[in-house]
Formats: sequence, structure tokens, C-alpha cells
Amino acid sequence: MTASPAGPESRQAIEAQASEFVARLQGDVDARARRAIHDWIEADPHHAVAFARMEAAWEAGERLRACPPPVEAKPEPEAAAAPHPFLTRRNILIGSAAATLVAAVGTAIWRYAQDVELYRTRLGERREVRLADGSRIHLNTASTVEVSLREDSRRVRLVKGEALFEVAHDPNRPFLVDAGAAKLRAVGTAFNVRIREAVVELTVTEGVVAVAENVAAVRRVDAQRVAAGDGAVIRGGAVAPTVLNPNLLRQRVAWQDGVIELDGETLSQAVDEFNRYRDRPIIVGDPRLANLRVGGRFEVDEAAKFLTAVEGSFPVQAITANDGSILLVMRS
Repeated sequence: MTASPAGPESRQAIEAQASEFVARLQGDVDARARRAIHDWIEADPHHAVAFARMEAAWEAGERLRACPPPVEAKPEPEAAAAPHPFLTRRNILIGSAAATLVAAVGTAIWRYAQDVELYRTRLGERREVRLADGSRIHLNTASTVEVSLREDSRRVRLVKGEALFEVAHDPNRPFLVDAGAAKLRAVGTAFNVRIREAVVELTVTEGVVAVAENVAAVRRVDAQRVAAGDGAVIRGGAVAPTVLNPNLLRQRVAWQDGVIELDGETLSQAVDEFNRYRDRPIIVGDPRLANLRVGGRFEVDEAAKFLTAVEGSFPVQAITANDGSILLVMRS
């Protein structure tokens, strides 16, 4: 479910309010006012979009005043009459602007929250973060979270990567997790969240997690819930529950022990898992190999052991390239 679009009149009011807030933030603003602005941005996705747009316009105006663009010569008639048949400059600008706006909306809400702490891990690193409320966040490789503990709520934003949350019970301060398209509310629980390329993957190991597409919806008592032992994939407002057997549940959180568990995954999927911990990737160079089914239990830094097992079980050859990457091809 998505938020209903604002009508013309309300859009105008929202944009006026966003413009006023952006202008006010250029001067001295006390903590109470910043909190009010943060709450307004967070209250409605249209507020966040309008604020990000106004802020971008303000910054663009500042840059133009500081460095006006040079006067451009008129284009030659031939060049102007021969645009690229598929990729025009306007299309590029629209695409770039849309991507920038989406990113800005994601950060605008958090930029004006108070006391945001940033925690991250490097490639191949795992880390445990203990929060002041007693909760713990376990970060997997190349992951980033922002944490804001307030008197009335606990907010975490998983910016990228994967994290497992062990939430300390506090009935007066809900524990809310923002992970891309997913908004999650813990109900005294432990759960794993992974931002994949196309979806957000939720795995609940203890208790219950409420799932929705925005903060207001996830706070409601009728928000969709996922119980321990189950999971969900979330994308664009759609929440698809997934029933997990014990083996799959253990497999999804095996990274906490520094382990990759494979149980019938394709070779491509297995390679993707190992590449999460490597700066020099393994590449499946022959599409005929991509769907080979593999299994086994390996430490996250045991890619060499994994490749030896693959070469011993299938007609596969691993070739190390000059840049350190490893190419998998069909053995002749």
C-alpha cells in the first residue's frame, strides 16, 4: 500500500512549509525547532519529498550565486539536430535528478534528528554495537547503521548491508528500524535485516516484528506482523511472508559465527556470498556453470577452500587474473 498522493492545494501548502523550513535552517535554530522540523519531515512521505526538493533547489541557487555558469556558444545546427536515438541529455538529467531525490529523501529525515550515532563496518569486518538502552546490533560486512535514541522512541536506519538486532524490552520507547522500503517495529525481539539488490530481507529469530512501508503504519496495532521462525521480503510497499524451516533460519544468520552455509544454492549465489567479504571478486565466467548446485559449510574467508571443493566436484577451473580476481570457467 502506498500513501495517497497529495491534491494540488495540499501540495502547495506542503511545498510552502518545506520552503519555510529550509530557509529557517539557514540561520540559528535551537534543538526544539530542529526537532519540530524533523517530526514534520517524518510525518508524511510527501513532506520528505518536498523538503528534499526545496533543499536541493536552495543549494543549487547557492552554487549558482557563488559560481555563475559561463556563457555558452550556440550549438552547431548539425549537432543540435542529431540527438542520440536512445539516450538524450534530458533523459540523463531526469534519471540523475530522480536518483538524487530518492537519496535525499532517505537522508533528509535523519539529518535533522538529534543525537544520531553512526556505526559501520569495512569489507570483511563484523562488529557488535551495544546501545545505551541495552540493545545490541551485530553488523555484517560492509554495513552502516545510524542510531537515534530518544526519550520517546529508538530509531535505527540500516543504510546498507546487513544487521541483526537484539532489542532490549522497553514498552515506552518503540524500537523502529528503517531499511530502505521497509519500516520495522520490534516487539521485544531479535531479527536480521539484509538489504539486497532488489529487496529487503527480514528474518525473525525471536519474538515478533511489525512490518509496514512507513513509520505511521508500522506503529498501528493492525500492522502486518512476522513471528519468530518466519521471514519476509519487502519491496515497494509489498510485504511477502516467507516460512523458514530451521535449517534455512540457521543458514540466514550463520554470518554471526563467520560462516557461510550452502545447501543447494547455485554456484552464482554461492559466489555472491563469498564476494561480500572479498575485495577481489570471484566471477562465474561461463554461464553454463551459473546454475550448478553446491553445498557445504565454510568460514567467510575460506573462498580458496570453497573453490578447491568446486573444482574437485565439477568440471570447473579457477583462474587467477592479474588483478587478483578469480575467473571460473568450464574445464576443457
